[in-house]
Amino acid sequence: MPRFSQLTFQCLTLAKWYTGRRVSYGDYQKYLEADGYAWSSKAGKFLEEFGGLSIKFKRSEGWDSVNLNPCLAVDSFDSRWVLDSYASRIDGGKTYCVIGQAYSDHLLLFMANDGQVYGGFDNFLCFVGASGDEALETLCFDKKLLALP
Repeated sequence: MPRFSQLTFQCLTLAKWYTGRRVSYGDYQKYLEADGYAWSSKAGKFLEEFGGLSIKFKRSEGWDSVNLNPCLAVDSFDSRWVLDSYASRIDGGKTYCVIGQAYSDHLLLFMANDGQVYGGFDNFLCFVGASGDEALETLCFDKKLLALP
């Protein structure tokens, strides 16, 4: 069974992703840790493969994007949303690391140390996927996001 659906594979390929892609994530790690985020091996593995990509996908009202540059994402959002508000609403035992943005950069994407991906914008919090791969599938297919209390 293929890792990604044909649609997600096409979106990734158009964004210059390829099987076996590896980029250095050291600058991401330093930047995020300096902003108070806990680095995890899952975030590192995800960003090593997908970091820096801008993925375009079709929505009912036109085209949108997922931008996987966590440094730019961190600069656009107050870290207290993730580290305080969102973390307390999900599970106090997990740690979180920003991985990018989606939906015209309005939705902050962050990954828990167990690999699950969440999104947030102000008081809105959602579950995006059980893994980075699943989150990419959810976003590229413009699936409805599961809102969390």
